[in-house]
Amino acid sequence: MRNGIIATVIMSLFAIAAHAQENDVNSRDLRGEVVYQDDEVVFRQIDEHTWIGNGHRVYNESLYLVEGNDRAILIDAGTHSPGLDKIVAGITSKPVTLMLTHGHGDHVGGAGPFPEVYLNAEDMEMFAGNVRDYQGRIKFLIDRQVIDLGGRELEVMFTPGHTSGSITFFDKANHYGFSGDAFGSTNLLVFTYLSNVVASATKVEAYMKKNDIRFLFPGHYSGDNLESPKRVSDLKEMCQEVLDGKRKPIKSVGNNGGNDMMIEDRGVRVTFSSRNGMK
Repeated sequence: MRNGIIATVIMSLFAIAAHAQENDVNSRDLRGEVVYQDDEVVFRQIDEHTWIGNGHRVYNESLYLVEGNDRAILIDAGTHSPGLDKIVAGITSKPVTLMLTHGHGDHVGGAGPFPEVYLNAEDMEMFAGNVRDYQGRIKFLIDRQVIDLGGRELEVMFTPGHTSGSITFFDKANHYGFSGDAFGSTNLLVFTYLSNVVASATKVEAYMKKNDIRFLFPGHYSGDNLESPKRVSDLKEMCQEVLDGKRKPIKSVGNNGGNDMMIEDRGVRVTFSSRNGMK
């Protein structure tokens, strides 16, 4: 009996610690001073060499300007930001290259002015459908590729699940990353298979632990929804439980891009298609 009580207390402490970690990660909005604003997008400082842009059309769709000593990259292009190339040129003096976390319209819509764009080849068709008049060069990123910005490196990790070509970028030196919609910003829409989410989350979970990655900036950052290591682990476990028959999904609510099934727990919602999601 005594051992059982001790075990229960220990499990409760683990739960409290995990909850405290989640709250600590999202205890304050990391978006700082506004450096640019118009009707379509507002850019704020995150740290000395990193900025976030939030668009206003699709739930704070987020763009991240990441600067090194020699050059910068813009991660995602929002839904509609005319002259986005000039906007970011007004924030950093370094040459800027556009790289995309995936091919959905709320992340690629502003790509037009950029002379080249990098993405995962798996989302090429989606990109072309959403940016039909793109005249620049399209180049493909490689899994585990390291992007050297001069004194700052980002590592590319393919994290399919939300889309087949979803990417997460990691800044190991600064202990954070940029996950696009791969882990959902509390509402993960799975347009491939739950097994892809499990595989990607398993890979990211190990990487975050090994490299002390404390959080991921998501594709729709609203100030209190960073992706913590715990949230990545929760997504992995929840999706695996569906695949194992231990968790029963329910009918989804609202417009979820055709996804008709849903699980919701631990502050996270996952929607997917009954036709192909449960694989």
